[in-house]
Amino acid sequence: MRIVRADVTPIALALAAPLTTAHGTLHARTGALVSLTAESGAKGWGEALPLAGFGLEAANTALSSLLLVAEALVGTTHRDLDSALDAAIPQTAAAPSARAAVDFALHDLAAQEAGTDLAALLNPTRRSQVELCALLAGDDAAALAKAADSAVRRGFRTLKLKLGSVDLDTDVERVGAARAAVRSETKLRLDANGAWGRATAAEALERLARFDIELIEQPLEAEDVAGLAQLRSRSPIAIAVDESIRDESTARRLLDAAAADVLVLKPAALGGLRPALRIAEAARRSGVDLLVTSFLDSSLGIAAALQCAAAMPETPYAAGLATAELLAIDLAAPLPIEKGTMPVPPGAGLGLVPDAAALRRCSNGPTREFRT
Repeated sequence: MRIVRADVTPIALALAAPLTTAHGTLHARTGALVSLTAESGAKGWGEALPLAGFGLEAANTALSSLLLVAEALVGTTHRDLDSALDAAIPQTAAAPSARAAVDFALHDLAAQEAGTDLAALLNPTRRSQVELCALLAGDDAAALAKAADSAVRRGFRTLKLKLGSVDLDTDVERVGAARAAVRSETKLRLDANGAWGRATAAEALERLARFDIELIEQPLEAEDVAGLAQLRSRSPIAIAVDESIRDESTARRLLDAAAADVLVLKPAALGGLRPALRIAEAARRSGVDLLVTSFLDSSLGIAAALQCAAAMPETPYAAGLATAELLAIDLAAPLPIEKGTMPVPPGAGLGLVPDAAALRRCSNGPTREFRT
């Protein structure tokens, strides 16, 4: 694989409506888009859209790191994908989002040159589609009940609700409303985004267990591994960790501490597909289950997470990839969702490319070009 051109564009993607979590209220996603062109003419794409609360670099650091790695990669030849990925590490060592963007672009290139979709490149026996969960939005119980009913009508069998931005009594009421709106076989998943301390988390789990909860993501702050392990040992609800997983070493620490029933893998926050797959293998050896989610990405980032999820072994947990509708503007047409599942798109590589008109609208500054 010889890289002959790289382009880096700063981007800003406005949300369709403000999204409130325990980390605050989000209005837009900002970062950068990178494309890498091989001598064969194939072009791979990746995006870096860091978010607060995951130990990631700032958006301007992601952009500057992508500029450095783009310049370093142009003109280089690599014998295989791992060699190319290793070459990007020095310029992105402190920038996981930028490293993920380059990882996506290089995997996209490699799959195109192999003439296969990215999931099949990672695993020849990959799944053809992935079941999804729906993220429920609504400030009060009535709005949540309406959103839950709508999601079930669209074919979703797992619903997810964010907690922690209001008091516990209100959250319990919100969860109760969502549960009452759907049948018992519909799975209900919760995400506290690390909002609670140990005492509040223990009380919350006891009060919420009566609603037949599938799992709860990140009930304690990311760094409290001992607290997560203690909470899991007596929790009536399965514990999943999300923000706690920042790289392979933190994932290993969680596994060693028996701090989770499920690992939530966000390739865009972990430095890309390669570390996500390594963490998945470590979890498999430890008997811990997995689920893959996007990172409030554009449809380009969702496609990368979908390919990753499809390449992993079958799991009882629906992937969190149904988030494109949260954006007011996207880089590409959203991948179709069919009765609560997302098929792997046809074609080689990621399966989609940014739309030129949409990219112009999302551009947040001039594109920098690097050529041989």
